[in-house]
Amino acid sequence: FLLTLVLRLQNHSRDRCSTFSMNKLTIIFLLSIFGLAMGQESQIESKILSVKCDEKTDAYRLNTRITKDSIADGMRIIKFSVPATCCVDFGIKSVLVDNVVRMELKEDGMECDCICAYDFVIQFDSVLKSATRFFVKNKELKKNVPKLRPYEKRYFVFENDTTGFDDENGLRQGFMVLKRENDLKKIHWKDGKFIKLEITDKKGNVLKTETDEDKILDY
Repeated sequence: FLLTLVLRLQNHSRDRCSTFSMNKLTIIFLLSIFGLAMGQESQIESKILSVKCDEKTDAYRLNTRITKDSIADGMRIIKFSVPATCCVDFGIKSVLVDNVVRMELKEDGMECDCICAYDFVIQFDSVLKSATRFFVKNKELKKNVPKLRPYEKRYFVFENDTTGFDDENGLRQGFMVLKRENDLKKIHWKDGKFIKLEITDKKGNVLKTETDEDKILDY
């Protein structure tokens, strides 16, 4: 359809326009049609109001998510969590296409060999539409997403019986059995905390008990 329409324009204008002018008109026309089909892209004013690294949160399990979305004084303000490089300052560039805002976090400074769980507060100099979707690092910011991704459970098995596991929060539960030449070494945990060490014979009779975690390597 586009090619047919362009050819008609060329035939109609051949006697009145130079080849250069016709080519220019053709390019403008095609760009206009392409822009209408794909949506207009425009840079929008945005700035970082605050950024904070939460050192107590495991950044490798952090979900990229929006935690607050508000409107104040004709501006849109959002707060979101995202893992990012430690030890740098951040700038921001935001682009709007239809109802989608894509944010690019620009890092400035000497980066460290680590990542941190960051909380960003961003202000846009317009309200935007209520249905606007926000993306950062090519991930959509969604509401009602848990802060952390759960760990995959890891089970401890001895002689075909499950004796303990690491739960979805990374906390160790139950006990682990280490089989040795003459006895068994059992290490007990609850909610990730060491409870006791037991040395038993192979029939399960307790020979020694240790409650000092610093001494478990002595046995």
